[in-house]
Amino acid sequence: MTSRREGETGFRAARFTLVLLTLALGACATLPQDHPVFEQLDADTGVTIARLGKPVELYRETVPSVYTDRFAFLAPFETNQMGKREAFLWLAVPVDPTLTSNVPTLDVDGVAVALGEAGRAADFAGLAKSPYKVPTPWSVLYYFKADGDLIARLGAAQSLTIHMMEPSKRGTVEAQFALKIVGDPRLKDFAAR
Repeated sequence: MTSRREGETGFRAARFTLVLLTLALGACATLPQDHPVFEQLDADTGVTIARLGKPVELYRETVPSVYTDRFAFLAPFETNQMGKREAFLWLAVPVDPTLTSNVPTLDVDGVAVALGEAGRAADFAGLAKSPYKVPTPWSVLYYFKADGDLIARLGAAQSLTIHMMEPSKRGTVEAQFALKIVGDPRLKDFAAR
C-alpha cells in the first residue's frame, strides 16, 4: 500500500512540475507590447525583425480635417535576413490616403532629418506585412531606410515632430504631431542594441 501512495504522490508532483514548466515557457513566448525591444520572425518571408513593443505616439493639438486624428506613430525596426541587417523607420500618419504625393518630414530636437525616399508598403523593407499594428484604418504608412546616425539621433532625442501637409477648408495646412520624450526608454534601448 505504501508504494502505491508513493507512486501517486510522485505522479502528482511530476504533473504539477510539468504544468508549471508549460506556464513558464508560455510566458516567455509571448512578450507584452510594452516590452522595449524584441525580435520576431516574419513567417511569410523568413526575415527576423527587431522592433519596439509598440510605436511611439506623437500628439497633435488641433484636428481640422475629417481624415485626421490626434495621434501619429513612429517606430524604428531592423530586418535581418541571413545576416544582412537593414534599419528602417516606420511612420503612421492620419491623413487623407488619396494624397499619395504627400510625404511627412521629421524633426529631431528641432532639427530636420533627411529621411530619403519613402515606401508605402511593407515590401519596401522586404516584409510581407507591417512590423507594427496599424493604429487606425485611416493612417497612411511610410517606410524609410534608416542609417546608424538616424537611429542614434532617435535614441538621444528629447523631442520629435512629424510635419505633414494636408487639405483643409482654408486650403493646404501643415499638421504637426509632437512628442517631448520624458522617461520613455524605448528609442534609447533600440539605439543601444
